Amino acid sequence: MKPIASRHFEVADFDDALDLYYRNGWTDGLPIVPPTEEKVSQFLEAVGREPDEIIADYYTYRRVVTLEKVAINAVMAGCLPEYFPVVLAIVEAIAHEEGGLHGGNASTGGMALGFVVNGPIRKQIDMNFRGNTLGPGNRANSTIGRAVRLCQINAMGAVPGNGNQPLPDREILDRSTLGQPAKYAGYHMAENEDDFPTLQPLHVELGFKRDQNVVTVFPTCGHIQISAHEDHGADAIVDTLAHYLVGAGKLAKSFCAIAIPPEAAEHFVRDGWDKSDIRKALYERASRSVAWAKREGWVSSAGPIDARGGEASTEDELESISVAASPDDILLIIAGGPAGAFLHAFLPYAGSYRSKVIQPSQLLATGDLS
Repeated sequence: MKPIASRHFEVADFDDALDLYYRNGWTDGLPIVPPTEEKVSQFLEAVGREPDEIIADYYTYRRVVTLEKVAINAVMAGCLPEYFPVVLAIVEAIAHEEGGLHGGNASTGGMALGFVVNGPIRKQIDMNFRGNTLGPGNRANSTIGRAVRLCQINAMGAVPGNGNQPLPDREILDRSTLGQPAKYAGYHMAENEDDFPTLQPLHVELGFKRDQNVVTVFPTCGHIQISAHEDHGADAIVDTLAHYLVGAGKLAKSFCAIAIPPEAAEHFVRDGWDKSDIRKALYERASRSVAWAKREGWVSSAGPIDARGGEASTEDELESISVAASPDDILLIIAGGPAGAFLHAFLPYAGSYRSKVIQPSQLLATGDLS
């Protein structure tokens, strides 16, 4: 393997290392794991690739992101080497010129990233797809998401803190006005592919094979939590979803992602609905004309800062909008604990979603996770 080319720093101890990273703005505000050359090399060895391999030619900030830079930030986030292929796939998806996922690195909006992991790797690295899947407590979920944010800061140039004192030799390029807590570790999800076999996993619905490892990344301005506890059946749950999503004022020709917990999934299975049925029904029940949106004072386009309302034209009566550009652009994810019919809807930011196959890890191939 080629040597690591990044700068090396000599520090006296752990506290000295933390101070160095804080002074230079290399953290997300939380303590980090010092990325020693030994640790970074373990991550590179896990994927069997060279440190100078270009992962992303990040044109927005004219930066080239190499494999070793992603590895350094993954170490800092607290990842284990076997998580590294997932981190790489997400970073590659963000930097791709199509999809607009890079927008959150600079926008004044508080865009966060959501990602869904599918395939055998979910269990191989012990990701949590059950209770509190979006919350704290699971190392893989949390540190993978954090590693991506640290890459955005340190490798992609999205240094946060607009309005604060500039950092040494670093321009503040993340212009987010308020940000949001999900910018720390993203909306990190793995899908429950096991308990409801008639509800095909997200990656299968997107055209991948069930045994492939895939991550789907999407930009979101945030989420709303919708209770379906009093909705006894598939039809009623979709009605409730449509009602609240229309009321959110986010109808546009974009996408929407919805996490469905087991308590709600059981109703769909019992009533013989698959994910295609859910998507079609939700799309139809949430559809409105552009003229309706304008008359009701909603934004009728996909832009996150576009004006709401406006004068409706004859053409507006004929043009429809819904929670997504098409039923196929409604991403459905089964996840969560067994109790509680709380569905989470992730509202779109500018851009779209992108899926990426996760390349195999040398560690997972050999089963050596010691």
